[in-house]
Amino acid sequence: MLLENRIAVVTGGARGIGAATATLFRSEGARVEVWDAGGEHPAAGDDEGIICRAVDVSDASSVEDALEELISRAGVPDILVNNAGIISDGFASELSDEDWNRVLKVNLTGTFIPCRALIPHLRERGSGAITNTSSISALGNRGQSNYAASKAGVIGLTRTLAQELAGDSVRVNCVAPGVIETEMFDAVPGKVKEKFIRRIPLGRLGSPGDVARLHLFLASDEAAYMTGQTVFCDGGITL
Repeated sequence: MLLENRIAVVTGGARGIGAATATLFRSEGARVEVWDAGGEHPAAGDDEGIICRAVDVSDASSVEDALEELISRAGVPDILVNNAGIISDGFASELSDEDWNRVLKVNLTGTFIPCRALIPHLRERGSGAITNTSSISALGNRGQSNYAASKAGVIGLTRTLAQELAGDSVRVNCVAPGVIETEMFDAVPGKVKEKFIRRIPLGRLGSPGDVARLHLFLASDEAAYMTGQTVFCDGGITL
């Protein structure tokens, strides 16, 4: 029970990596709050330890209202996992301002706003763990200039927050998943999937559970001496 009696917030926790993370955290003893703009965790309603709330992480008032309600009901969260993210792919020469701004707003600003809202409470308590979600695309990926920029920004944000919060015993780390078999990846044509798999040294796509277990480690006391790190969970594809 690595997270017994702790409160965790998981953004984008209705499906994919976020849902797997929320489920695993709950199994390890945490009370989990899922903040998701468009859905509910599969266990919501059946497990009182997983509560869902509609939250737009890119909107400060939405986040602040959700956090205030959570603190008044259950207390200050111990853990924040910023997992919410979107894609809107296209070559840079053809990418609209709208698609650029929308991806940056959700993926980067939507990571910053929950961090900013929770930081004063974690500082006051003198403990806490924040894990942000980047991607191997942060290293650059054709047709994903907006997504790559947003995820590279998450790494820079993580390193900066880790420096700012280390003196308050608040750890901030980052997970960079590779090609993960989620609903977002379902739309990729079969031939393209096969091409991805051939590039992965471990010979398979990642599962949401692969990333969730890394989130668990970084959120727990097992990673008590880790902060400011970006850990790639990619089957070796970035090799």
